[in-house]
Amino acid sequence: MNNTDRCPFGEKLQRYWDKRYELFSKFDEGIQIDETALFSVTPEENALHHAKRFKDQVIVDGFGCVGGNAIAFAQFARKVYMIEIDKDRLEMAKNNAEIYGVKDKIQFIHGDYFEEVPNISADSIFVDPPWGGPGYEKINKFKLDNFSPNGEKVLDLAFKHFPQILMRIPKNFDFDELQKYNRKYDAIEDFINDKLVTRSVYFNSK
Repeated sequence: MNNTDRCPFGEKLQRYWDKRYELFSKFDEGIQIDETALFSVTPEENALHHAKRFKDQVIVDGFGCVGGNAIAFAQFARKVYMIEIDKDRLEMAKNNAEIYGVKDKIQFIHGDYFEEVPNISADSIFVDPPWGGPGYEKINKFKLDNFSPNGEKVLDLAFKHFPQILMRIPKNFDFDELQKYNRKYDAIEDFINDKLVTRSVYFNSK
């Protein structure tokens, strides 16, 4: 294994580093990423698949990380608002969006989801709150309160302000958690190389 193939964040994350080109096909062109983003970013193929649903819309990415989803949305949407509470990751997202040529279509907001969302007018919102790190896989049935911040609070705010909501969820998510909302949704399975990697739920009140 040469130096470029060795994970710079340690051996424990090597399996994620090996899949870095699934996250960003342009990884070698100067993509910036940190340890958390390495196991958090939506694979590019999945992000683009979801982004097509929001063609010509204005969409909010509530937990932007280093820009994977925002970059995909910007290739189809009219405008993207990307919120990220970590300043360093926000700067990484700007760099990565520049590499993909979509930086001008994204408004980067350094702030907290709960504080910023009420101030934004948009057609849709994408939410992918942190899952608690790789250990989420060991949870038998992933609940809304396993997200950090609490997924129920995240959804409550999203429902209040936007007619269309896309939420990325682990493949071990407990769908019984959504019954309390009494809302119709599409359950979407996200595959990479014929392997189920995550799921998503799409709510549309229109």
